[in-house]
Amino acid sequence: MSASEKAVRALKNLGLTEYETASYLALVEKGPMSASEISTKSLVPYSRIYDVLTRLEEKGFIQVRRARPTVYVAKAPTEVVRLVRLAWEDKIDKSSKVVVGELQPRFEREVQATTRDVWVMHGKASILAKAIEMLTSAREEIKLSIPHLDPDSGDIASLADRVLQVKTERVYILTSQVAESVRNLIPSNFEIRIRHVFGAGLVVDGRETLIMLAGATEDWDSEFLGVYSSHAVFAAMGGAYFDSLYASSQPFKTR
Repeated sequence: MSASEKAVRALKNLGLTEYETASYLALVEKGPMSASEISTKSLVPYSRIYDVLTRLEEKGFIQVRRARPTVYVAKAPTEVVRLVRLAWEDKIDKSSKVVVGELQPRFEREVQATTRDVWVMHGKASILAKAIEMLTSAREEIKLSIPHLDPDSGDIASLADRVLQVKTERVYILTSQVAESVRNLIPSNFEIRIRHVFGAGLVVDGRETLIMLAGATEDWDSEFLGVYSSHAVFAAMGGAYFDSLYASSQPFKTR
């Protein structure tokens, strides 16, 4: 019984040529044969049969019994498929390492000035985690606007608590209210001003910016939306807007 067209296409999908497919199928259906017998059964020209059988052996589809005459034996389809899968996985693994190792650094350099410098973030946990990561990495300057500088102020509490722990040289905070519980915990190098604040914003070292909004209201229990950027231009804009609000706000005395 001849193999179906579906089986023939499947073998070709596994990497066999038309002549290789015909030769392997002849061995599967008729059993071990010599090269001349395979040529006759598969209709592969005798002038091509040895090259075809050599490639089938290299690909792991057949075995060769050295005798007089040489006999060719098909490997079980289950073994063939396993060998093909292993070979492909190895090839993909090696190629992936080369592609990622060589091209990813180039890709990351090229996208520094593209729209990939701006991300829209959703969810309280991911946005606050990003804000805390930025505070932790800050080295020179932090500009933070926050509704309440209060470690007990609900969802925004972790941000208020973390900023009080930073060792950054310059820290500027714009807030609506400073909790009594933190008045004596504010470091001397902090500069704080009071004004009505919508949402929260953070600019770190003039290079990273994060704008945090709580839906359409001031309710921090509503849906969080964040916009993060690592582009210097975006940070400059955010810093300038912060400075304009800061200049028109009331100073807060920490002592």
